[in-house]
Amino acid sequence: MAFSDLSDDILLEIAFCIKKRWRSFAAVNSRCRAAALSAQLAIRKKFITISDHESSTVKALEEPTKQLMNAIRKVNVTSGAMVETANEPKFGLNHLRSLFIGSTMLDALFFIGSNDKPIPLIAILNLLASLNLQTDTGRLTNAQCNPIRFLKLWEISYFEDCSDIPLTGLAGLEILHICWQRYSSWGISEERKPYKTTCEVLVKMIKAARNTLQSLKIDFLGDRSGILSKFDIRMLAGDEDDVGARKKLRKLRLSIFIHSGSPFRDFVGTLEAIADMFPNLETLDLITTARKYDDMIRYTPDILRPLSKLKFLHCLMLALDFERDINDELDKDHDVNWYNRCLHRRYAATQAIANVCPITRCYWKHQFIDSEGNDEWYHFVVENESKIGKPGDSSRSDKQTGNTMVKTKMPWWFESYWWHKVEGDLPGEVVGPAEKWEYTTSDPDYYEFPNPEP
Repeated sequence: MAFSDLSDDILLEIAFCIKKRWRSFAAVNSRCRAAALSAQLAIRKKFITISDHESSTVKALEEPTKQLMNAIRKVNVTSGAMVETANEPKFGLNHLRSLFIGSTMLDALFFIGSNDKPIPLIAILNLLASLNLQTDTGRLTNAQCNPIRFLKLWEISYFEDCSDIPLTGLAGLEILHICWQRYSSWGISEERKPYKTTCEVLVKMIKAARNTLQSLKIDFLGDRSGILSKFDIRMLAGDEDDVGARKKLRKLRLSIFIHSGSPFRDFVGTLEAIADMFPNLETLDLITTARKYDDMIRYTPDILRPLSKLKFLHCLMLALDFERDINDELDKDHDVNWYNRCLHRRYAATQAIANVCPITRCYWKHQFIDSEGNDEWYHFVVENESKIGKPGDSSRSDKQTGNTMVKTKMPWWFESYWWHKVEGDLPGEVVGPAEKWEYTTSDPDYYEFPNPEP
């Protein structure tokens, strides 16, 4: 009897026993390993995690069973899977090739490094390129080389020159996430810095998937070298033949540290380029973070012009400063009346944006809200009096649909013991309270991530 045919209670008992007794993929013999993987896949229908490179693991991966390859949908590869080779790190993941080629139902592939051991980008690109290489009998068939839909690179190192590696393995991607999280480069020696052509390589990766890419997330908040802060979204502009391909992108999320020379300091120009390259965006996150408050990008009504070009935009997230130009900066910690004034300013900006494009959700990241450098989020819901023009409804982008109404999600400081200190009302109609993970739950691929394995 197949594991998928067993009842849920029996499957859960088997999985619990397997997790309790065997914490390493390599510690399980071949038969138990197959049982463990089958039970996990049958119950969770999510990820299998490859987190070690013991000899028994490598052998099992180099000679995977047909049943295993037919069952796998999503794979999470951690830095522990890297094999020490003579030319490491170039080919430290190539023992996974047979598994990936044979797994015709493989849908998502995550490479998740750690702070002290990020996965080299060169090893990932070499592995993906090898999936499309010719074999002794000729080129792989479509059944043998099923395109991966979702690729996530998390805590990846860019120390080696990858400019000459073919990027054919990225063709067919629909979702691409490239994340270098905060502080991930701490502990890395000064000699180990991102390669100088890193931004150009990342641009080539994105362009390689341009014909199918629908969701792109780039998070460089952890870069302490300054090299990735040179990334410019305008580098993605291509030939006239690429116009149709770029129109397929629906979700764009960019998070980046900026400094005085960063291309993103031309914020209006960046938005203009985004609106021209990706006119069909439905979700746009553009989070620019500075190390010092004085370096924050300030709000300007000029952003309304490029935003008005995005006729299908329904979810917007920005991190702009409103306070410095009007000399209303932080005076003391936990000043809820200052929070309320900041909220009113972002409410007015949301209303102005809603008047020129069909957003239904707007999020503002307010940085440096106290002496400790903490952040605050302001959430707004936008509704239309005519009750038409919801996201995905072309009527809202093609015609006037009535007046827009901006509603404020109740902030934490208004519903807690701080509320009695607030002088004055919140802006507009208040709804809520705001859910902590509201944004993520409304978007299935925003934080799709494998559950940690024991």
